[in-house]
Amino acid sequence: MNYYVKHAFRDKEDGLKPYSKGETYSSENEERVAFLMEKGFLEEKSKQPPEGEKEFPKHAGGGYFELSNGDKVRGKEEAEITQAKLDAGEDE
Repeated sequence: MNYYVKHAFRDKEDGLKPYSKGETYSSENEERVAFLMEKGFLEEKSKQPPEGEKEFPKHAGGGYFELSNGDKVRGKEEAEITQAKLDAGEDE
């Protein structure tokens, strides 16, 4: 079964393979999946955000936020305003 990666992690039982937030994790090992879910790294696929819907603006650190078009903007308020314009299809 496939699961949604809620928090990034490296799977020690899969050669330390990195999994990023938003990726799909698949395993037949139910005990491993239960452990990762208990620790907050995974959730059931049905609870993930709707397909195609991204969580923007994303905090990039240092007061900067990444927009859906890849641009970085300083300040959360400015990022939210600019992202709303992008979502509405307005050009800057």
